[in-house]
Amino acid sequence: MHTLLVILHVGVVVAVVGPAMLTPWLGERALRARDGDAVHAAGRRVMAFNAMTLLAALFGALVVTTGGEYSFSDPWLIISSTLYVIALVNGTAVVPGVLARIGKDLQDSDGVLDGEVLEQHRGRLLALAGLNLVFYGAVVVLMVWRP
Repeated sequence: MHTLLVILHVGVVVAVVGPAMLTPWLGERALRARDGDAVHAAGRRVMAFNAMTLLAALFGALVVTTGGEYSFSDPWLIISSTLYVIALVNGTAVVPGVLARIGKDLQDSDGVLDGEVLEQHRGRLLALAGLNLVFYGAVVVLMVWRP
């Protein structure tokens, strides 16, 4: 049973965490194209992929409980779990919220935004997308390395 859970955990991580890390960049691409509908769609994708990472976390927790090798009190597991929760909140609430606001602004202005406003939105989105990438990357490194 433990081996099956490990396989499921790794499989879901491979299928979901990569897109969760990279889908915020689709919003930036749509922002450059000044397409409000595409920005909204990117926000929904970001939220969906980040929410699906909960399945990977569930399988990971089951792997820890069914195997005797690791414990929830291991420092690397505490750190990676904390970083995961931060990335999850950023990816399911903060980034989609920013994308929704940007999409609304683009739709309200028919795709014509002031250059300064556009750059503010773009900067905020890129910063949050970069944080998501860093946090998920750190979690993956800690989970593989297991110091």
